[in-house]
Amino acid sequence: MRVQQFEQYGRFLLLLMLCAFFALPSFATSKNQRIEKASKGPLPEFPTQRNHSVEMAPLAPGAFPVACSNLAHDTARMSQLGGTLDDYWSGTNGHYVGDILLEPASTLKATPQVPNSSLYPQRRNSLVDFVTVTCYPTDATNNRPDYFLPDGQRLPHMQRAGQNAILASQPCTAIFPTPAGCGRWPLLVFSHGLGGSPVDGKSIDFLVRLASYGYIVSAPFHGDGRFSRLKVENLSDLQYIVLNFDLIVELQAMRPLSVKSVIDLMLAHPDFSTYIDAARIGGIGGSMGGATMTWLLGAYLTDNYPFLTARPTVQDPRIKAAVGYVPYAGQRLLPAFGDDNATAKNVTAPYLSISGTADTTAPMFMMEQAVNNFRGARYQVALNGVEHTYASSYAPDVFGWAIPFFAAYLSGDKVALDKLSRQKNVGGGLDDFLRIDYTPPTALGSNEVLVDEFHNDSIKRYFITASSADKDLLDRGGAGPGWARTGYQFKAFTIPGITELRPVPQAPVCRLYASGLNTHFYSADVRECQLLRRSVGWADEGIAFWINQALQPSCAPGTLAVTRLSDSRLREFTSSRRYTTSVSEVEAMKANGWTEEGVVMCAPL
Repeated sequence: MRVQQFEQYGRFLLLLMLCAFFALPSFATSKNQRIEKASKGPLPEFPTQRNHSVEMAPLAPGAFPVACSNLAHDTARMSQLGGTLDDYWSGTNGHYVGDILLEPASTLKATPQVPNSSLYPQRRNSLVDFVTVTCYPTDATNNRPDYFLPDGQRLPHMQRAGQNAILASQPCTAIFPTPAGCGRWPLLVFSHGLGGSPVDGKSIDFLVRLASYGYIVSAPFHGDGRFSRLKVENLSDLQYIVLNFDLIVELQAMRPLSVKSVIDLMLAHPDFSTYIDAARIGGIGGSMGGATMTWLLGAYLTDNYPFLTARPTVQDPRIKAAVGYVPYAGQRLLPAFGDDNATAKNVTAPYLSISGTADTTAPMFMMEQAVNNFRGARYQVALNGVEHTYASSYAPDVFGWAIPFFAAYLSGDKVALDKLSRQKNVGGGLDDFLRIDYTPPTALGSNEVLVDEFHNDSIKRYFITASSADKDLLDRGGAGPGWARTGYQFKAFTIPGITELRPVPQAPVCRLYASGLNTHFYSADVRECQLLRRSVGWADEGIAFWINQALQPSCAPGTLAVTRLSDSRLREFTSSRRYTTSVSEVEAMKANGWTEEGVVMCAPL
């Protein structure tokens, strides 16, 4: 009795501490509130010459017929054991889907060993099963019947006991030598939402549709209820989360472990290993599944409240790109990736976030904070008025973004990347719009060079350069304190030699410097260059690089528009200037008093 009283008293003290903490001013809180305010509404209509200015047609379902792996249920055993179907799929009340499999030997299952870490207080060093369902493009001659789950949902052409997977042949370009991955399919690992399953009403549509576009899609039953009784509706209940924090941390840490183990399973499975291109593995997750992908890509998991420290979970560099649908990044007072979601900066792989503006379970502004911290290709798309849910009617919009993204960043399809860099929304259906965009340069080709951006916070100046000597000097602090890379880059061309042919659309970019103002000016426009060369106080520093000229009405296919901005608080040509390919950065600068001067260059993708 005294032990119970002590526990109750301890909980009471903890709640008092929480109340006191809530009353204190919090830098993280105020910063998140600023981001929340900035997240309201779409970016303004983009001019046609800028990136992301084209409305794309809705995306129809893929052309491939789909089949799925064995997931036959033993309804008689489920009746004998008791409990609801949802109990088994979500892992609650002592049940798990593995308990009611009709043909368990023919069902995919990953069984990783849990690391010896305090992230896993209940399961460290143990083996945990994760039943897995896989859907894949199948041959048109596959006449296996569909299987209907106990709730009436359909798994197309499902394998039964003793049957091997029937995968379609991947079309392959007939060139010599044969390109890497030729004849193999990309693999996507799907992570469902908290307390859900891969075959709940919101997830099964993802598996089948993704497979129809030419992906092998594997999804574990996380069985979240086995590790914590946390439910979706508890995510905004801070009191509940704090009082059960260690178990909730374990629940979250188990998810990336399970996804990694599913990739291991698929790459070793005799039915699938020879059909998977191991260089093209991606991830897609809904809600907590979106956070799962973020942890796998390098963000740390918040492991303490109220101090908001964070530790790494299991990571998997084999995942080359990820999509999060209504992805969870925490609540205002409890971000998922450490204080201010700062450890999201460890994510360098491409990431597409698709959030609902009316989502209170996974608030969009929290994921926007995480996306702004990412260091690789990053996009956030908002679905106006959408809450924390998914319906099949959303598919044209959701997959209208996800499929070009995966084609661009998993398959290296430059046509898809060009489409993605021009897309502002999907026509019809939902009201979708872009909130954040950054398309980094692809691998350098012949005569190409990277133009890197630096910023000095103390003197409020931006600087771009293609010179390796400049970059080294700035990195070493040789140009004075305060200079740091922003992470933004675009491509240009090296300066042609005297005897080299200069492509007609390319132009030299002049670089001039005003020492009294400590500012640089760049232009591919001969008239602007000549004007400043004749102006007092400006020194001509030569040709910075070569680049495609900005021709109206838009930059040519295969190029990104480079927009120039100036600090409108200063006079023309004396102002600090910035050059960027990111439309969301342009709009953020304008909101802070900068003036857009238009598209001045077109950088190769």
